[in-house]
Amino acid sequence: MIRTSYHTHNRFCDGAGEIDEYVETAAAAGLEALGITSHSPLTFPDTAAIRADDLPAYCAAVTRLQAASRGRLRVHLGLEFDYIAERHSELWALVEPYPFEYLIGSVHFVGEDAQGLPWAVDLTRQGFEQGLRESFGGDIRRLVGAYYERVRGLIAWGQVAIVGHLDRVKKWNDDGRYFREDEPWYRRETEATLRACARASLIVELNTVGWRNAVRSPYPSPWIARSCLELGIPLVVTTDAHAPVRVTDFHAEAEVLLREIGCGSLAVLRDGGWTQEVWSPSGKS
Repeated sequence: MIRTSYHTHNRFCDGAGEIDEYVETAAAAGLEALGITSHSPLTFPDTAAIRADDLPAYCAAVTRLQAASRGRLRVHLGLEFDYIAERHSELWALVEPYPFEYLIGSVHFVGEDAQGLPWAVDLTRQGFEQGLRESFGGDIRRLVGAYYERVRGLIAWGQVAIVGHLDRVKKWNDDGRYFREDEPWYRRETEATLRACARASLIVELNTVGWRNAVRSPYPSPWIARSCLELGIPLVVTTDAHAPVRVTDFHAEAEVLLREIGCGSLAVLRDGGWTQEVWSPSGKS
């Protein structure tokens, strides 16, 4: 069975609950490893990100729980880093001094809003449609292309271990209302991005939170996850939990999908390094 959860958010950012609640929930669920990954601090108004001033307390809390959980659960100090090309240097300067064991690299912002601030593609459907109209002239191909270009920039940067919710731009694309994933132009964007992942030897997360979103599909879509395997890109199952109770959300659905696409191993963090370990729905290696 899936024994890890490396993507979680707590009260230091936009999650609910203390870090120790996540630890207790993960241990009770029989997990072997838990990653704590608050959203990285930003330099513009945002309600999701951790405050830069809270990073020392955040790191100290995770370090304390690592020691308290030793022998019962591996607790890892991580961060979900927002890649925003135009502000990258100033954002990285806030994070670089801290001893994070790994970074999940994600793209949430594409272009700018009417106030000249980074525009989030995934907050609300209304906001998505407004940004598509005002910043991209209603051209979904331009928006999707800009999104994947940023993901490829994140990959080329080379400082993250995991690419977060790779196709997050589809969040509001339920019933294919904006584009079809089998369109050649969309396939070209995703395939170019996966080739970049493979060249950089990065891990792609199978993020189950998509099953809760309007699109009702994990990030990335099953066909992209299968392509990852064909290119030798390791997968790791994550839940993007924003509450302790969601630490193992949709693990059952993820296990079904892993079997369907023929995934025989998952990425695991041990002793400071990522390895691939045999996955089995029976829990046996």
